[in-house]
Amino acid sequence: SRGFKLFSVSGDIDQPGVYELPLGCTVRELLHEVGGENAKAVVIGGAAGRCVPMAEFDRLLCHEDVPTGGSVIVFGPGRDMLDVAENFLEFMCEESCGQCTPCRLGNPKLLECVRMLQAGTCPAAYLREIVALGESIHLSSKCGLGQSSGNVFLSIVEHFKDEIMGRTVETVAGGN
Repeated sequence: SRGFKLFSVSGDIDQPGVYELPLGCTVRELLHEVGGENAKAVVIGGAAGRCVPMAEFDRLLCHEDVPTGGSVIVFGPGRDMLDVAENFLEFMCEESCGQCTPCRLGNPKLLECVRMLQAGTCPAAYLREIVALGESIHLSSKCGLGQSSGNVFLSIVEHFKDEIMGRTVETVAGGN
């Protein structure tokens, strides 16, 4: 990708705002520009976007690697990523028009799973089922909202698996 792009950057950073940066800059370079070098994760693309963990901050912000509409939300080291997932899923449940079943019924199930994880009452097997449901919602929803509604949740589970699995009921109870 060539040229420049406007990035609206918010979250746990020193200097939130709108930045014009060259396409192809890394997530790390963007974080340096905005005072967010200590970030734990970044959500690129807003509520319908994806979570990029610290280990992937050398990825490029461009069409060929990490595409973005310009929204960048930075999460610092003290952030609970389940709280992040809950916030985005609450939004998706509210925004769903309810026309198609995967989005109408599936997103509340994803949100329920996050809340079970937060309470330490989610079995690991149920989490695996919910991840599969999130992938099904992506494939079977009619519109872009449903097709992207689980993106942040799924990428948080993928990239913060140790943190998430440590809160399943088997782990909390001393099993597994």
